[in-house]
Amino acid sequence: MKSLRLLILPLIVIGLVLFLALFKPVIAASPNPSGSTALNPIAQANGVTLEKKASSETVPLGQVVTFTVTIKNQSNRAIDFNLTDVMPKGLSLALQTHSISVTLGTFDNQNNTVTWSGNLSQNQTATIIYHAIPPSTAEPGETLKNVAQLKFGETTLEASATIKTVPQELGIWGSFVNFIALSLVYLDNVLRGWGLPYAFGFSIILFTVLVRVATFPLNMQQIKSSKAMQELQPRMKELQEKYKNDREKLAQEQMALYKEAGVNPLGGCLPTLVQMPIWFALYQSLTQLSHEGLLYEGFLWIPSLAGPPVGAGGIGWLWPLPPSIGWPAALAYLVLPVLLVVSQFYMQQMMTPPNPDPQQASMNSMMKIMPLMFGYFSLIVPSGLTLYWFTSNLLALVQQYFTQTNMKPATASAGTRLSAPVAASSPVAANPEENSKDTHVKSKRKSRRKR
Repeated sequence: MKSLRLLILPLIVIGLVLFLALFKPVIAASPNPSGSTALNPIAQANGVTLEKKASSETVPLGQVVTFTVTIKNQSNRAIDFNLTDVMPKGLSLALQTHSISVTLGTFDNQNNTVTWSGNLSQNQTATIIYHAIPPSTAEPGETLKNVAQLKFGETTLEASATIKTVPQELGIWGSFVNFIALSLVYLDNVLRGWGLPYAFGFSIILFTVLVRVATFPLNMQQIKSSKAMQELQPRMKELQEKYKNDREKLAQEQMALYKEAGVNPLGGCLPTLVQMPIWFALYQSLTQLSHEGLLYEGFLWIPSLAGPPVGAGGIGWLWPLPPSIGWPAALAYLVLPVLLVVSQFYMQQMMTPPNPDPQQASMNSMMKIMPLMFGYFSLIVPSGLTLYWFTSNLLALVQQYFTQTNMKPATASAGTRLSAPVAASSPVAANPEENSKDTHVKSKRKSRRKR
């Protein structure tokens, strides 16, 4: 029953996340109002043809659509051209998973806009291919018109490709991941509406605080269980020495000691099991938001919460030196992973004090590599996820500190029972019958002296 009560608050928070999903229309993408409805996928003028195609007319939310823009120069001269394609609201360039390719000229992709320029000879054709994605957190059923504008000389051509978004097919787990992504976007919109800078970074921090508050009872149970186990270590050591040749008897005595002290040896597992789905879902939701172009803004010194630009090489953006993204950006991205490793080391030191058990001490030594593993993971995931980990570590350290400072010993209620072996070693309490005889003899001696 106690475990069920501890699960109530996390379930309430999950219910709130589901409730946030009902506000999709508030944050949903809407079609770009700009542009004429008369725009066609093909435009021609002065011997130059501009054509734009989409890989599909209907696109499920969260799925990639490919745009192909072609310029044909059938005039009697070469042209210098400039093409601009601003993604409409509700459509983001898929830069994390797909690259842009051109047959000639140069291109750029800043601020969710594709720009392309070059020189096109007579009777020559040039093509650019890029990819976009309607976010999973948007409302389905929107019609999005994407317009490419071409300028050469004093002539301007515009060609459009129109797509319609449809609902994506999500299972139970996919829906949970999408709800967390939706809650992050919702918090971002609220903070952005208040005029707060770095809104998405603070929305991740606020979400982390909500998760820690929701799992506070479970975390307290884990800390108390860990502290109780530590207090029982001297007794456990005695039992291990006493029954070192009888494993079955040792197991029985250990379970009797746990029962006597009111300690559940598995009490620290439930919080981790409950929180693991949240961790995995948050990781996938942040990765999803990064791939869908919604995690593009920076936070304080971090250039982008979707960065660093991780490719197939993992830490290829950092190694070999010098970093491919340049030293200033690389050092900015490295600050948070370093802080994460330091906080992880410190938290592990607080939660795993020295243990006389050789096996446990060996396991604790092996666990010291975990902060380094988290440090490596932070180099190959979006900085938004590293920000969540670091914030969660800080909150865990604060909770651990105040809990260890103010919490009474977990075995205090069983103090008289646990001290029984010590009392039994006293000469006075060792044999009650002998103590009674001694008292009787002493009283007779006193009586004789009086006579």
